[in-house]
Amino acid sequence: MTDTGSITFVPSVHFSPTHRRRVRETIRDVDPDLVAVELDERRFERLDREQRGSPFDLARELPPPTAAAYATLQALQRTVVRLYGLDPTKTDMETAIETAAELDLDVALIDDPIPDTLEALSRRVGLETLPKLLIRAQTRGPADYARQFEVMTTPFSEVTDGDDVQPVIDQLRQLLPEVAEVLIDRRDRSMAARLRRLRADGYDVVAVIGAGHHNGIRRALSDLDEGVPDRTPAVPIRTPSRAVTRIPID
Repeated sequence: MTDTGSITFVPSVHFSPTHRRRVRETIRDVDPDLVAVELDERRFERLDREQRGSPFDLARELPPPTAAAYATLQALQRTVVRLYGLDPTKTDMETAIETAAELDLDVALIDDPIPDTLEALSRRVGLETLPKLLIRAQTRGPADYARQFEVMTTPFSEVTDGDDVQPVIDQLRQLLPEVAEVLIDRRDRSMAARLRRLRADGYDVVAVIGAGHHNGIRRALSDLDEGVPDRTPAVPIRTPSRAVTRIPID
């Protein structure tokens, strides 16, 4: 491939049935060369084999401190998802993989490896983080809480791009910049670099990403296009092996 490709973003709320439906419809309508997903190789293999990790699996596969941190993040995520009445066992990434398999498309894995992300997080977050969080929380004014309340009461079905969730990202960056740098900004830059490489290789790509990464990835792409030096990471491309029995949209 020698021509410049294209990127069609599908910003989503990972566990929203509306966004799972949007993912499926966009991939079918665009009919891209590749479907890019916010996954690394480890997470893709689990979804492709229709397996879900347990804390015991993590203990075997990751160093104990990393496994414990990852298991804690998963538990918190599932709790928040259930509070919003969503099903934590169905995700937009699964829908993307199944739709790619249905259409005989390969899947590009654009996220950083989970162990690398958690190792970076452990270097940034320590015993001093909680006192800093409490001090920063005290500096928040009524306008900050009003913006957060507005976003928290917005139905997930109405989220269409990064602007819809940007106030939440801004609040996280204000309260826990160490966490935001690792879990959002660092990954935004990596995913943008991988998408840029796919586009430069001539691929037309549908990129399924969390809405919270949408604005950051677009900014990072713009920086890269303006000539900001980068070290483009490798982009694993896989052929989905799972048999397609249904597309989870309900």
